[in-house]
Amino acid sequence: MTKRRVLFLTSPVGPLGSGEGGGVETNLMNLTPILARRGHRVAIAAPAGSIQPSPDVLVYQVEGKPPPYATTARRDAPIICQADGVLERMWELAMRVQDQYDVIIGINYDWIAYYLTPFFKTPVGHIISIASTIDAVDEIIRERFYEYPNHFAVNTCAQAATFPFIDPCRMMSLYGGIDLAKYEFNPTPQNRISWVARISPEKGLEDAFAVAQRLRLPLDVCGKMQHPEYWNDCVARYPGVDVTYHGFLSQDALHRVVRNTKAMLMTPHWIEAFGNTCIEALAGGTPVIAYNEGGPSELVQDGVSGFLVPPRDIDALTEAVRRVDQLDRRNARKRAEQFSLERFADRYERFIEHVIYGDPQALVEWELQASHPHY
Repeated sequence: MTKRRVLFLTSPVGPLGSGEGGGVETNLMNLTPILARRGHRVAIAAPAGSIQPSPDVLVYQVEGKPPPYATTARRDAPIICQADGVLERMWELAMRVQDQYDVIIGINYDWIAYYLTPFFKTPVGHIISIASTIDAVDEIIRERFYEYPNHFAVNTCAQAATFPFIDPCRMMSLYGGIDLAKYEFNPTPQNRISWVARISPEKGLEDAFAVAQRLRLPLDVCGKMQHPEYWNDCVARYPGVDVTYHGFLSQDALHRVVRNTKAMLMTPHWIEAFGNTCIEALAGGTPVIAYNEGGPSELVQDGVSGFLVPPRDIDALTEAVRRVDQLDRRNARKRAEQFSLERFADRYERFIEHVIYGDPQALVEWELQASHPHY
């Protein structure tokens, strides 16, 4: 493949390494070093204080105020631009340095990013980072998608389906990827359950508390503490739960916690675009019990590598945990093997070429893979 000069723009909500950026941050930390090893020149524009994914990846440190979280916004939320906003300054930087790159890839759900697309000389691609959330952002995505259909990708078909103007069968789904060598299979976990996500209301932590209380199982919680008041409310509502909050952990430390549990619960109260924690859990042999919507519905094989249950159905969630010991944990590991870093990087390389050239053959390849998107 032709070696490219690629500038990524990450989520503006927090520095790389902070955990604030969730899956966007995880994907860039995993992806950019392997692209650099393949000979591409890779850079990331990110909020100041970001760590460098590898010595071969340049990180532009951008000062400024973060924008409000789209994940907790109302659908009719207005678009507000900040003169000293880090989002605005990241795209200003991209405009200034665009001649140094063959392509610019934004991983975002930000109005200004889509609005600016026609003003760049260098091709700009967008990976929509979350499901449909704000009407005004959806409207600018719709406009730009019809103008530049080759320049857009999503994480999963389930995420694409939340945008009524996008045909999920024709939209590139990039999924995610992990370094399987860093995940050790554990066939003999303890009798406890885990939950991993940002501590924020849309992640549905209280549902995991409810299951732990019903089954009297210890609960391990890992993730960035974004809303302490939400955490305190969960603890107060379920005082009988033996819960251990581990905080925001390194990849290795998180793996040690999750692989030692018999199941990991994914209980979001919104549509997850993908769910990196899902494949990370599966890599250690831990089955995932998730609500049957969004990204996890495409990752978990119901009755094989975990269970899918109706959203917010605590009874079904509880019953699935009761049955999880019937599953062969080796099947969880096998599922994770379909999401290797190599395959992840392959998909990004094809998307980059698609943005640069609008290559019809690239679209044909994606359509042929529609029924096997992980390969």
